[in-house]
Amino acid sequence: MNNIIKKTISHTTTIFLIVYGLVSIPVHAQDEVNICRETGVALVFFNGVNTTPSGANRAREELKRIHGEQSENGDEIRYEVLYNYSDGFEDFVETFDQRLIEQEGLLEGRFELFFESMRGGGPWWTAITETVSSAAGIRDGLLELYQAAAIRQLTTLLGNPPTEVNYSEHRTRIDNWVLEGYKLLFVAHSQGNLFANAAYDYALKKTTADSVKVVHVAPASPSLNGSHTLADLDLVINGLRLVGSVPSITDNLPGYLLRLAGVNGQKDILGHGFLEIYLNPSLSTAARVKGHIDSALASLIAPPVEASSGFFTATLTWNGSGDVDLHAFEPGGSHVYYRALSGVSGYLDVDNTVADGPEHYYATCDSSNLQTGIYQISIANYDAADGKTATVQIASWNDGVLGTKSIVLGPSTGDNPVYSLFSVEVTQDEDTNKFAVSISQ
Repeated sequence: MNNIIKKTISHTTTIFLIVYGLVSIPVHAQDEVNICRETGVALVFFNGVNTTPSGANRAREELKRIHGEQSENGDEIRYEVLYNYSDGFEDFVETFDQRLIEQEGLLEGRFELFFESMRGGGPWWTAITETVSSAAGIRDGLLELYQAAAIRQLTTLLGNPPTEVNYSEHRTRIDNWVLEGYKLLFVAHSQGNLFANAAYDYALKKTTADSVKVVHVAPASPSLNGSHTLADLDLVINGLRLVGSVPSITDNLPGYLLRLAGVNGQKDILGHGFLEIYLNPSLSTAARVKGHIDSALASLIAPPVEASSGFFTATLTWNGSGDVDLHAFEPGGSHVYYRALSGVSGYLDVDNTVADGPEHYYATCDSSNLQTGIYQISIANYDAADGKTATVQIASWNDGVLGTKSIVLGPSTGDNPVYSLFSVEVTQDEDTNKFAVSISQ
């Protein structure tokens, strides 16, 4: 019997059992003790050049502080980061350390002092310059080194965009949001604009332009998919003008010595920092960025809901034709996949039998049905996906993406999920009764 026919029969049988009450589905009923906060908008931050994960999360929290948990039209807002790594930053750190070692060896390993010096000095830097007289003259040279490193990173990305592998986490997360009916707002800073543009192009394959918007901040890319803000004294983006076109300047900044510190209490001599410059309430850039975000939030239209949000979700995609299957083994022993869509705690509510995915499993937000323990997430090359790259992403309602893993599939395995990708553990605190989720691979 044809494999697709087999799966169609299996789906039809399951639907029959559901209709006649023989199989239950853990849907979000009104009387549930719902441990998840329903959300309508995903406001997603794409970080800039040489930004650490903690720095990107700090920016996300500042956006949350400014715009709150609910938009003016009543949508609950979910804040997440789609992080992109800055290749080459480690090389700059190494060079910086080498320069400091040359200064009588007393500054070795004190990388944080450089950033402190760029933000107007600080107690550590002052103490060092008083002790090591030669240190006072190195800041300008290091500043030029840092500016050159940032511009080189951005120029490399403009000329040679990241490969498909670099975008896999972003694409899979977008698939999940669109399935669950989120409105999407991408807020991008610096090199994040390159990634946001790629994410926007991908999102338009899954939903309409009414459901996804982009706000560009200090855009390193000449291509824009929404409104933008760019300061005249942004020395990083100005450096890109020498190698290609950049968007027009929108705001004039006072000189470095006249600027107040940003929302993080720090200054940026390069005029490029997201928190120090573009969200600085003493500068015109902050009001402009806020206005663009507020306008985008007000204009977004929700896509149709195709899947349920969950305490955690597993989303499967692959790059081409064939039929790849998502399998979830729940703590109580239930095996959830296309032949058994409903488990005790979760449900496979999207199954794709043709190409690309997505497939989607969610664990219920109903605290009375959510099982604690280990959920094993696996996949099978059901048929004809040999050599394709499959990606599985685990995300939680509270923390966003917990992990993303991609593998190249071998020969067809039918219903046998030979690729075990994640162990997802759900725990409950004995004192607070709150649930938490974590992963191991």
